[in-house]
Amino acid sequence: MQILKDFGFDVILFIAGLAGGIVVLNRSNKLTRIQKFSTVLSGGLTANYLTPLVAEWLNLSDKTLYGLAFILGYGGLKFVEIFYISFHNKFSTSKITKSETDE
Repeated sequence: MQILKDFGFDVILFIAGLAGGIVVLNRSNKLTRIQKFSTVLSGGLTANYLTPLVAEWLNLSDKTLYGLAFILGYGGLKFVEIFYISFHNKFSTSKITKSETDE
């Protein structure tokens, strides 16, 4: 387990994100198996790597991490897009909007 932590992988946050990704599957019956798998996996990975960043950014306590991981897992790649736009706009002189990322 230590090797996973060395690579920045937190199993508990990943599982919380997977759970969020699984809940997303209830929203659409039109997904193929590979799309379902990638949705759940992206939920887990998004939660694993973005939860610490967002928690630090919003100054959240450790008690909120698992709930935040679930929410980030539920949102998956949509949260990555929102985070990217916010991060870019905070540190760049040129601003981007959501419509520009849809192109």
